[in-house]
Amino acid sequence: MSSSFKFGVLTALIMSFAMSLFFSGLFTFLALGGAPDFLSAWAGSFAIGWPLGFVLAMLIGKPVRAIAQRLAGLPAPV
Repeated sequence: MSSSFKFGVLTALIMSFAMSLFFSGLFTFLALGGAPDFLSAWAGSFAIGWPLGFVLAMLIGKPVRAIAQRLAGLPAPV
């Protein structure tokens, strides 16, 4: 496994974990408030959201980086 591929997978794992944790918690809280079952509902939402977020990050990561490089005026990677 190349270092570049490993870097991409790790980036997608960490980014999808952080974003799924935050957004599943936020939207669960907005829906339920401080209800007694908040933590279990949050855990259930996170368990669904993280794998989906990871797959999405792996699928769109490369095109998004290319678009961001173009918009930032950076040269395309070789």
